Amino acid sequence: MYKRLFLFFVLILVLISGSQPVKAQSEGPIYIVQSGDTMGSVAARFGISIDQLVQANPSVDPNLMPIGTELIIPGLEGVSGVLTSKTIEIGESFYPLSQEYRISPVQLARINRITSPAEAYAGFALVIPEPEAEKPDLLPIHFSTRQSSLELAVLSNTNPWVLNTQGNKPGWSILPGETVYIPANETNVAAPASSLVKNLIISPLPLVQGETAEIRVQASQSVQLTGMLNGRELHFFPTEENSYVAIQGIHAMADPGLVEFSLQVTTDNGENWGFDQWVILEAGYYTTNTRLIVDPATIDYENTQPEDELIKGFITPATETRYWDGLFLSPVDVPANYYLDPDCITDRFGNRRAYNDGPFDYYHTGLDLSACGNTLNIYAVAPGVVVFSGPLTVRGTYTLIDHGWGIYSGYGHQSESYVKEGDIVEAGQLIGLIGNTGRVTGPHLHWEVWANGVQVQPLDWLAQSYPSTR
Repeated sequence: MYKRLFLFFVLILVLISGSQPVKAQSEGPIYIVQSGDTMGSVAARFGISIDQLVQANPSVDPNLMPIGTELIIPGLEGVSGVLTSKTIEIGESFYPLSQEYRISPVQLARINRITSPAEAYAGFALVIPEPEAEKPDLLPIHFSTRQSSLELAVLSNTNPWVLNTQGNKPGWSILPGETVYIPANETNVAAPASSLVKNLIISPLPLVQGETAEIRVQASQSVQLTGMLNGRELHFFPTEENSYVAIQGIHAMADPGLVEFSLQVTTDNGENWGFDQWVILEAGYYTTNTRLIVDPATIDYENTQPEDELIKGFITPATETRYWDGLFLSPVDVPANYYLDPDCITDRFGNRRAYNDGPFDYYHTGLDLSACGNTLNIYAVAPGVVVFSGPLTVRGTYTLIDHGWGIYSGYGHQSESYVKEGDIVEAGQLIGLIGNTGRVTGPHLHWEVWANGVQVQPLDWLAQSYPSTR
């Protein structure tokens, strides 16, 4: 009996220990396993083989690595402590980050397997060792586009050689618009007052096909802002005193890779500041649907091109009034114990499509929703102004609502529309009925959300508020 009881407790201990993150057993730089990590992905990240990583961590099951597991990373001589991941934000760059985190640029490049500082773009997940000991406080010093490093050194009461050598950059190579960090005891003056932008954030980073991006700017005074992201002009709107936001959709078929972001700032008295940086854009990993057989007239360029141009004219203006506040509502009835996602969705945003015998060069620009609530009702997802309601070849009976700030919602394939151009609608107001008009293979509602001229994932607007409340 005692033997059985002992074995029972041993089994319990084994099960408990197997469910906990495994601790690294020997010395060396340690990487903490994150969501989605595998032995293969971690090995590739640090430029070593899976066998090397497994041999360095004999107590870790390579097929079972809970989040938080500690992995020793071999081959990083001179590096110790815990390695953490830091996403490079807009406005940050390689040399200032190496300085801020107290690691030499050479070591930082080795850890991240990069051959040039220019590879550390906004959105890049940079691996950085946590400091093992407390270091002197560092003070950020911002360069404006019209300052040399010598001028900034004078303004900040800093030794110019200290300013130019803190980032271990060769020569006088600090660029306009950069931020550098110097020991706080090297200066008794804060960052110069000529810096117009106190904070600049793009989220999410990296950018993702089909998602909605926010660009937030906090200025030191009232300013006018213009900018571009991946070739699209940004429209900024004030959120509070000297704070501004632009909401921009990322096209679901935009080429993954590096995209350009630029910002121009102008004060009321004519002072200017400009900034440019490359940002990483990742694939959205949308699926390829089966081929759809539809009426040829609905894919004829002679019909689709004028209709697309018509809609483009309606969704291009960025109205200064923001009508919505908070989450969007569901555009269809969802019964108790059901969920819009997945119970009411018949086809998802971003899926690649082909029509009749054509190539897979289309994508689904919205969500297809069924009458899952046993009603055909269609509701406005947020307050706004109706800018179009009428019959179209592709979209069928279609309604388009302007919610302000470049945000629009569209409702296609209706059997009936209960609103007309110029109507002011409230969130949850009945605006039409689900139908079978236009380019369809069966009755459903095609629901779209546009963010500054680009259709984006509608589910995001049901799950989070734009602009965010950060």
